[in-house]
Amino acid sequence: MSDMRGHARKALAALRQFVETQVLEGHWPPGTQLPTERELADQFAISRNTVRRQMLQLVKDGWIDRHVGRGTFACAPPGVSSVSDPDASTVNPEEVMEARLLIEPLLAKLVVIRASNAELASMEDILAAGAKSETMAEFEYWDNKLHRAIAEASKNQYLITIVEGIHKARQSPAWFGLRRRGLTDERRQIYQQDHTAIVQALVRRDGEQAREAILSHLSRVRTNLMIT
Repeated sequence: MSDMRGHARKALAALRQFVETQVLEGHWPPGTQLPTERELADQFAISRNTVRRQMLQLVKDGWIDRHVGRGTFACAPPGVSSVSDPDASTVNPEEVMEARLLIEPLLAKLVVIRASNAELASMEDILAAGAKSETMAEFEYWDNKLHRAIAEASKNQYLITIVEGIHKARQSPAWFGLRRRGLTDERRQIYQQDHTAIVQALVRRDGEQAREAILSHLSRVRTNLMIT
C-alpha cells in the first residue's frame, strides 16, 4: 500500500512538473488546449481522479484554466505583473485593441533612448524565431514575446505593468480562438513584415519610424480581428 501511495505522489509531482515546464518553455502558449484527463492518466500511469485533483490544484495556482464542455487550457505563467486579472468572459476585444493603439506606439521613443544593444539584438533574435514558426501557436508565442520585449526595453515599470495587463487580457481561450480564426497564413506573413519594420526602426534608433510602424501594425491587427 505504501508503495502505491509513493508511486502516486511521484506521478503527481511529475505531472505537475510536466505541465509547468510546457507552459514556462512556451510549448503550450496561453490558450493551448491540454491533453485530456484520460490521456494524462495513461501517460503518468495514475487514475483519472488523481489527475483531476492535480489539475484542479493547477487551476487554483493559475497555471491552467478549465471550461466545462470545452476542455482545459494553458494560461500565462503565474506571477506575471499586471494591472488586473481580467475575467475572460468580460474582455472586450475592441477595448483591448483601443488600449494597445494608445499605449504601445508611445513606447517606441523610450525604447530608442533606453534600450541596450543586447536588448535590441534580442528583439532581432525573437523576430528571426517568429519567421521560422510553423504553426499559429508558435507564431503567437513569438509575437507576444516581441511585444513584451519592446515594453521591457522602455525601462518604464508603470508602462510595462500596463502592457502586461493588456497582454494578460489577450491570453484567455476566447481571445485565442478569435485570433486563430483571424490569423491566416497570408496575414501571418504580413504581420511578420510589420514586425520586421518595427524592429529595424528600433535598431536604427529611429523613434518616429518605430512609432509609425507599431501604429500601422496594430491598426491592421484590429481591422482583421473586427472583420473576422
